[in-house]
Amino acid sequence: MDFKSLHFQSVACPRMRTLVLQTMDFQSIVVDCGLFSFDLGAVRYSYRKMPKLFLPKRLILLLLLLAACSVAAESPTLRLATWNLEHLAADVGAGCRPRSEADYARLRRHAQRLHADLIALQEVEDRAAVARLFDPNIYAIEIARQPDRNLGPCRRQREQARTMQRTGFAINRARLTKLGLSYRRLPDFAAIGLGSQRWATRILIEPAAGTGAGIQLLAVHLKAGCAYGRLDGKIDRDQCRLLVRQRGILEEWIDASVSAGEGLVVLGDFNRQLDQPRDDFWAAIDDGTVCTWIPDSRLGRRCRPHTSRPHPTTDLVLANAGRPFPFPANPRYPYAIDHIVMDAVTAQGIVPESYTVLDYQGDHPALSDHHPVAISLRLTYR
Repeated sequence: MDFKSLHFQSVACPRMRTLVLQTMDFQSIVVDCGLFSFDLGAVRYSYRKMPKLFLPKRLILLLLLLAACSVAAESPTLRLATWNLEHLAADVGAGCRPRSEADYARLRRHAQRLHADLIALQEVEDRAAVARLFDPNIYAIEIARQPDRNLGPCRRQREQARTMQRTGFAINRARLTKLGLSYRRLPDFAAIGLGSQRWATRILIEPAAGTGAGIQLLAVHLKAGCAYGRLDGKIDRDQCRLLVRQRGILEEWIDASVSAGEGLVVLGDFNRQLDQPRDDFWAAIDDGTVCTWIPDSRLGRRCRPHTSRPHPTTDLVLANAGRPFPFPANPRYPYAIDHIVMDAVTAQGIVPESYTVLDYQGDHPALSDHHPVAISLRLTYR
């Protein structure tokens, strides 16, 4: 059984391609599971520490390698995205960003280019608007159930009536099924709307077999007009005062989720440059603690005195941290306002170098004033 290489297909790791054993001293061992590649120096060490068994040495090593690949194979990897579609209306020519049939066709093409399994959406009128881009035969469409109301005329086009700006999700059913996953619609997070603002849409992604606690996904669209600047002390701008209240409400929700042992991913248009150094909004929600929260007219929610306590899972991760945003409003400040945020445990599944920002491939004018952002996440369950 003296060999240089072994080719086989593993039941535990169906995407495994090649295992190479170069010499008996195992100085070069490479495994490609399709999900990751690595040099198994640690396995070599474990092998030498093992007690003697009535098995050939190389069979023992192969079993160790297959066990490592089995873990990877059992972790489904989702492609997540968020996309603000700038006044996406259900009807041609409607709303504050009136579009033609050709515009909708171009948007559909870019939606396909995302190759995303699950897309958080912002500024969509209703399910019919989303169905123009995402085929309902392929995608489950979940939209915030915020009631319709008369929003008046558009600011720059007074002859046009404003349409509702809701959040939601487009979910590729077949892809979830293939990964052994299912989803459940959860009640909308209406509190963050503060009456006149956008509600957040919630879903739960969980194993179809019912094992594991699942991961909550929250599609948000926070108040515009306060992308940067201090949020502590005296605040003059109404937009910033409202954003501060939304921040407190969101932080209460994050703390409740991690305290319950739930994984979370918050996706959407934060209208805030969270990746800017020392941002006040990010510093508040990523404080590594949980609190007992009480209502507050200025802060939305306030931490009850003497209830703050450390919690490692609230050390949040910003998917685009440290990456200049390629399409900033001002090139001098290459920061994003569309973000994907997750708790520390869930973030361990981020696939390296998978964060991308989609361009519009020369479509002019751009089909939205936001670019979709996406990331691949290998799911882990509590």
